[in-house]
Amino acid sequence: MIRIITIVMWFVIITGCATGRVVQISDDPVTGPKIIALDAPSAPWVIEIQNKLKQKGFKTLRWSSRTRVAEKTANNRVEAYNEAETRYVLVIDGYAPYDWANRCFGGGYRFSHISTDLVDTATNETILNVNGSGYSENCPPLSGSIFSDIANAVDAAWEK
Repeated sequence: MIRIITIVMWFVIITGCATGRVVQISDDPVTGPKIIALDAPSAPWVIEIQNKLKQKGFKTLRWSSRTRVAEKTANNRVEAYNEAETRYVLVIDGYAPYDWANRCFGGGYRFSHISTDLVDTATNETILNVNGSGYSENCPPLSGSIFSDIANAVDAAWEK
């Protein structure tokens, strides 16, 4: 009986951690400065991703654009668009209920899901996706590595 309980506990510990499954969509390395904008919810865990990106040398902007531009493209046509301040946007979608039952004593979060896409605004193509679920960093003993996985994947996409 003890053996079964031990096996079940190890299974819970191993599968309860949030680690990111990285799907590299583009084989071409990203070039240019390490500046990305975030398209992310106003959630307390987003700052964790920003901090991990900052540790990798990235500058993160909260919005991809602040300037509205209108151009006359023909005699009877004017096109308006938001002028991008950075070429790459990290689109973040996730849900970690912010209540006492879903927070960890170490300050981490339990995600029902989290998914990020690095998007090239010039081509409108997704470069990579990182997704996962479970416990984030700072959730002992079930700590995952999802925030680090996201930052490492974005950093690995840049040309060295």
